[in-house]
Amino acid sequence: MTATGKTREAVIVFFDAVIERRFSDADKALEEIRNRKNTNPEFHEGYIKALEGILTSARSGDERDFLNKASTTEEALEKYSKDFRDILQKGRPKPFDTGFFSAWLDLIHYRLATKK
Repeated sequence: MTATGKTREAVIVFFDAVIERRFSDADKALEEIRNRKNTNPEFHEGYIKALEGILTSARSGDERDFLNKASTTEEALEKYSKDFRDILQKGRPKPFDTGFFSAWLDLIHYRLATKK
């Protein structure tokens, strides 16, 4: 996981809350993450934008959104992880993009680790 320390704890709470559809808990965790200091503000902004999108998708339940239509089998999650890593390794992504895709990778790795 990209996040460390107290931020990591808040990210885990956020992922748990989103997966379990406890949106007020997810909002609180997101606010805590948003208020954490980060040495790279652009990375932090991208990471936050991804978490906001994940929460919005979960709330909406819109089956056209990646979060809601993506398979959660171990094989599929491994493929998504590879795809996101490939995006980050191609060219020289901006810090915002690195933060954005890092949040998605963190969610995928969390789901793989917890089998949620």
